[in-house]
Formats: sequence, C-alpha cells, structure tokens
Amino acid sequence: METYIGIGVLSCFVLIFIVAIVAGKRRARAMKAFAESIGFSYMPHAEDDEEFLRPFSRLPLFSLGRERDVWNIMTGKVDDYRVAILDFRYSHNTAGRQTIGEVLTQTVVVLDLPQQDIPTFSLRPHRRKDEVGKNLFSALIPGLAELTPEDIDFPAHPVFSDYYLLHGTRKNEAAVRSLFRDDVIEYFENHKGLCADGAGTLIACYTRGKELSPQNAMPLLDQAVEVSKLLCAANG
Repeated sequence: METYIGIGVLSCFVLIFIVAIVAGKRRARAMKAFAESIGFSYMPHAEDDEEFLRPFSRLPLFSLGRERDVWNIMTGKVDDYRVAILDFRYSHNTAGRQTIGEVLTQTVVVLDLPQQDIPTFSLRPHRRKDEVGKNLFSALIPGLAELTPEDIDFPAHPVFSDYYLLHGTRKNEAAVRSLFRDDVIEYFENHKGLCADGAGTLIACYTRGKELSPQNAMPLLDQAVEVSKLLCAANG
C-alpha cells in the first residue's frame, strides 16, 4: 500500500513538473511574439548576455532574496527611453532558516533615462510580515536599526504613507523626499499596488509577485513611462 502511495505522489510531482515546463514554453512563445509585435528584440534568458543585467544590480529589487533568475527579456525604445521588459524571480528565506521560503515572480519594466541621476529608492506596499521580520532581526541584532533605512512618510499624504513603504538609503532621505513631489505621490495613490525602484539612470516598475500576460504588459509599460516622466520632472 505504501508503495502505491509513493508512486502516486511521485507521479503528481512529475505531472506538475511537465505542466510547468509546457506552460513556460507557451509563455516564452507568447512573449517573443509580443516583442516582435511592438518592434522589440527578444532574449530567452539572461544567461545569453550576462553583461545585460550588470547595470540592474543598482536597483534594490534585483538584490532581494536568493536564487534570482531573469528570463523572457524584451528590449527596445519608447519615447527615446531604452526599455527592458522581463520576468524576474527570487526567493525569500524564512526567518532564521536556510530553507527557501516564499518564491516571487514578477514582470518588470525597466527604463533607462539618459542624463538622469535618480537617488536610490524602493517603493512597495506595506506588508505585515516585512515589519515582523524587521522587528525580529532588530531584536536579534540591536545595531541593525542604525543600518536600515527608515520608512519615509509624508504627513500631508496619510493615504500614501499608510499604504506604501518608501525607502532610500541612510544618506539620501532628503533627495528621495524631494523626488516624491505631490504629483508623484498622487499618481501612486491612484495606482495602488504599483511598485517602483530607482537608481542613477534606471527606473523599474512592477506589481509584486505578479507575472503578467503579454496583453497586460503593455499597460505596465505605459505606467512605467508615466512614472519616469514624473520623476524626471521632479529630479530636474
């Protein structure tokens, strides 16, 4: 009896693995067709051009977690911006353990803005588990609080401050505050769930843990362009 149960469990894992492979190949074909339809080039995997990802390391998103992977990469130009649309996956470890915990996959739009020097920032919705993890590590490592950037709040915009977690670095809070003018804050209040990172000439937009279909990637691209224009205007 136990043998049959083991075979059944193994068969389920094999079936799930096969379904995942088939779905991945189908998505790759769809993303390639979408890239061609908007005049972008397509690269199946970042391993095909490791130099391509090097500039992205400045963006906070691309330093999160472990087991990071990038694939289905589309590159082109929109409004004189160099654009990359890609799938990005990373894993979070559970607190105090070496095992892989939550795995997050999201479609990300990255814009390269010539002549800009955006202060490094990360904007994403508040999550209770993030606060719990931060408090836990602060208790275990008392000096951690002095090294971790504080959440940047705006008293004049309580809706934004309650919903979003905005981080800069320990040294650039004033620059990030100047970047998030009223019109920038209001944009994100009207597009709750939209996340953004910035650093140097790069701005990335995504929805946390959301892998988009080709049809839904276009609205994200439009939002990324709108955010970039707002931030460029604020940055001078």
